[in-house]
Amino acid sequence: MPRLNMKKLLPAGLVVERVGFDRTTLEIFARTAKGWAACPCCGSRSGRVHSRYLRRLADMPAHGFDVHLVVQVRRFRCCSGDLCRAARSRSDPPSLAATARLQGVIRHLALALGGRAAQALGRRLLLSVSKDTFLRSLGHGDGRGVAEARIIGIDDWAWRKGQRYGTLICDLERRCVIDLLPDREPATVEAWLRAHPQAEVVARDRNGG
Repeated sequence: MPRLNMKKLLPAGLVVERVGFDRTTLEIFARTAKGWAACPCCGSRSGRVHSRYLRRLADMPAHGFDVHLVVQVRRFRCCSGDLCRAARSRSDPPSLAATARLQGVIRHLALALGGRAAQALGRRLLLSVSKDTFLRSLGHGDGRGVAEARIIGIDDWAWRKGQRYGTLICDLERRCVIDLLPDREPATVEAWLRAHPQAEVVARDRNGG
């Protein structure tokens, strides 16, 4: 039987230190492999460690376990001068509570099912994600669909029914959500349209707002 390669379980740039688990959670302790960082001010490299801290990221569940990455991150001090601030290694995990692959699954479920239905399916898949998190993920796309949208649909949707509403913008040609606006004020929509002049046709519901 081939030996399990732990490197394939982690994002690139991380080295596994140890693995621990209890009845419900699998924790993979890792560190960044990069031994230096480029200063964001002057661009010079430094291997002088400024500080260390831990970052915990949720990952895709596996074999009935919740999976968490506990990553030791190093910050490096620039040695070229006092005007430069401590540089953070570019191999650090993103400043999110979840890995990119888990964020992608959350977004795809939200696009396909919406908030409550995605939450219900997520529970069966061992994803401890609220309906609001699913909905917020729709606003974290890569931006490529927004720049190409020519025929769009605009409607409002409820963050919390009867209390707070936002604006949903869809690409009607590709049949996908491309942006979420924090409210349903006309000025907010107008500002969005001014920022995206490629939109040629706008469809909306019959609401008189």
